[in-house]
Amino acid sequence: TLFRSALGTVFGFISKETITKINIMDGYITGKHSEEYHTLLSMVKYELQDNVVNFKELPSDRTPSGCRTLLRLHRALKWLELFLYKLATSTDEDSTSELCADAYEEGLAKHHSWFIRQAAALAFLAMPPRRELFNIVCAQEIGRA
Repeated sequence: TLFRSALGTVFGFISKETITKINIMDGYITGKHSEEYHTLLSMVKYELQDNVVNFKELPSDRTPSGCRTLLRLHRALKWLELFLYKLATSTDEDSTSELCADAYEEGLAKHHSWFIRQAAALAFLAMPPRRELFNIVCAQEIGRA
């Protein structure tokens, strides 16, 4: 949570969305058909056989399928992995906003609407410089130790 809060708005939104997706998956794993969610293969088989997977726009009153939720969770985590790699291999002169935007373009943007892409681009501009980001995260971690 320290890292998320240090990164600001964009990560707050992504963190909330990630927790929502994890809760959806947890609901399936502990729900009425929990035996169908023991493995990825059993989930896919069950959801395809029972027409749970929706390949088009999801109605607003319907919970996303496990397949859809896991795919979106995977995409978000892939974007985070790309950003953290870029951050780890960057220098203090590199812009965290640009690193984050590059990772977003590589891993997630193609799955979002124009509006979401524009909102994300705006949120990336608010990211702190690399050195400040590390100072915030490391200082808070040391204080908690």
